[in-house]
Amino acid sequence: MKRETEYPIFNNAADSLERGMRMYLDESYTNAHKYAILAVYRAVELFLKDALYRINPILIYADIDKRVQEDPRTVGYKEALARLENLSVHINEQSKKSIERLQNRRNTIEHREYRPFDSDRSYRADAIKVLYDFVPQYLKDEELSIYIDDDLWRELQMFILDYEKLVTEATAQVDELISVPPGDYGPEVVHCPQCGNATLVIKGKDKQDYCCFCRRFVAMECCCDCSEYYPAELLEEVSMCLDCLRALGDKD
Repeated sequence: MKRETEYPIFNNAADSLERGMRMYLDESYTNAHKYAILAVYRAVELFLKDALYRINPILIYADIDKRVQEDPRTVGYKEALARLENLSVHINEQSKKSIERLQNRRNTIEHREYRPFDSDRSYRADAIKVLYDFVPQYLKDEELSIYIDDDLWRELQMFILDYEKLVTEATAQVDELISVPPGDYGPEVVHCPQCGNATLVIKGKDKQDYCCFCRRFVAMECCCDCSEYYPAELLEEVSMCLDCLRALGDKD
């Protein structure tokens, strides 16, 4: 039997996480995965705010120097992460990237359109794993599991474990693709812009860029200045990434 806390933001976050998982599992519901993404992202933001609230309730507000009025603006995930870092509540870089990828997907859905992608599952799994690791960090002596329905918690664990198994299998395939005789240089491996995993092999399959996790070709191009790889469409007009272009502009 799940419990509730005295913290309304936490209860709201746990409810959003449950709703997202139930949507994901309900294949009969039209656009179930769309609403699952929105609900899971909402849960991520709320858990970050709850961590701040427990330190000091004022920290959830965007402008803490103004008098708190009814329905004031609260922090977004980037502000919440920065404040938590300043308060020694750390989230690793990979987790930050997972949250950002989910946010970008959520923004596309809310402000433009929803088209199902094979990578949608990885966005959710990555973000749920972030919560799986992060929430107990600030709950101290408690686990997230006691605030989620037992049947749904088992599904959530299986969801994460299944995802990690797929990542492991993809990593093994990467190792096969980059295996070369001693002394030779194998294909380069980069993070896939779709799933976020380091499973995209440049010229790895049929001489094309291929992500072993997404199991699809993902065209990449190399920035002529920093030599980092980016999705090909971002470098269509110029061969330089945005960061390098900004740096070049600053020099001028």
